[in-house]
Amino acid sequence: MMIQVLGAALIAAGGAFLGFQAAANLQRRVRSLRRMGAGLAVLERELELTAPPLPRLLERGAACGEGPARALFEGCLHGLDNLDREGFPALWRRLVQERAELPSEGQAVLAPLGDILGRCEAERQREALSAVRRQLAEMSASMEMDSRRKGKVYQALGLSGGAFLIILLL
Repeated sequence: MMIQVLGAALIAAGGAFLGFQAAANLQRRVRSLRRMGAGLAVLERELELTAPPLPRLLERGAACGEGPARALFEGCLHGLDNLDREGFPALWRRLVQERAELPSEGQAVLAPLGDILGRCEAERQREALSAVRRQLAEMSASMEMDSRRKGKVYQALGLSGGAFLIILLL
């Protein structure tokens, strides 16, 4: 009897864990979009203040960015050594797609930036960064509301799924 109770408790905990994990995953995606937006804001400020060349711009972004923004800027910075094999727009797109923590919608918004960064005048780059940053902010706000709603549903489904399995197995 004790083993059955322990098994039932583990099943309930497993269901609850899955529900809470799914809800936390939604929040991680929102956080990743916000961090990417903050990283783009750093690049935007640098362009506005000093208009540095692309390597210096990416270096500042990597130093001040967090999460996916830092990883993207560092990857681009390292990839600048191999521009003879892979152009910057292709490098940027590839590295954006490798950022699995970003939702595909966020990746689609970020990808075209590679065509502008380092190729246009500073003001055009800043405008493009600002536009993408605003889109990411809107996307994260929408995903935040969706995450709150779906997160509660996922948590309830996990708990009720665990309870249902307990009833079924006992």
